[in-house]
Amino acid sequence: MRPDFEKLIAAIPADKVRVVTRLGLELSTDLDLDSWSQVIARLAQTAGRAARDRDTLTAWLGDVLAYGGGKYHGQITEYARAAGLSPGTLRDAKLVCSRIPVARRHEKLSWSHHCEVGKAFSAIPEIERWMALAVTEQLSTMALRKRIRAHLSQSRPASPMIDRDAFRLLRELRAIDRLLGADRARWNAWAPEARRRALSELNTLTEFV
Repeated sequence: MRPDFEKLIAAIPADKVRVVTRLGLELSTDLDLDSWSQVIARLAQTAGRAARDRDTLTAWLGDVLAYGGGKYHGQITEYARAAGLSPGTLRDAKLVCSRIPVARRHEKLSWSHHCEVGKAFSAIPEIERWMALAVTEQLSTMALRKRIRAHLSQSRPASPMIDRDAFRLLRELRAIDRLLGADRARWNAWAPEARRRALSELNTLTEFV
C-alpha cells in the first residue's frame, strides 16, 4: 500500500468505518448524525487538500452521502466546495455508490468505469454483467461508455415527435437556463426575501415545471 494512500485512510476515524478500499468505504451501521457529519467534513477537507487519489476520495464521499440517504439534502454543494469538486460530480458519486455496494466493486476497474455503469443501470445483475464485460474485454472508460450508449439507444423506445411550438418553447427555456447558469454566483447570494419575491413573479413558469 502506498504511503500517501495510508495517510488517506488515517484521516478516517477508525471506529466509524467497517471496510475501506481504493474504491469505497462502508460506515458503521450505528453512526449518528454528529459522527456522520464529522466523517464527511474530514473527508471533504482531505479531498480539498489532496493532489492525488482524487477518485478514491470521490468514491468515499459518495459512500458517505449514500449512507446518509436523503436526510442531509441540500448539503452536497457545501461538501463539494470543500472537496474541490463540482456538486454534479458528488451527486453522481452518491448515485453510483447507492447502486453499487462496496463488496460488488471490481478492483480491476477504475472509479470512472464504475461511474459509467452505475449511472446507466440500477439493477445489480445488469451492473455486474457490464463490469464483468469491461474486465473481460479490457475496455477503456471511453469504450465502455460507447458500448453502454449503443445498448441503451437500441433498447430505448423511439421518442415521439415534438411539434414546432413545443420545440420553440424548449429552445427559449434552454436560453434561460444558460443565462441563469452564467449568473449562478449572483442569485445564490440573494437574501431569502428576494428569492421568495422572484418565485412569486414566476407562477406560470413554476406551474409549467
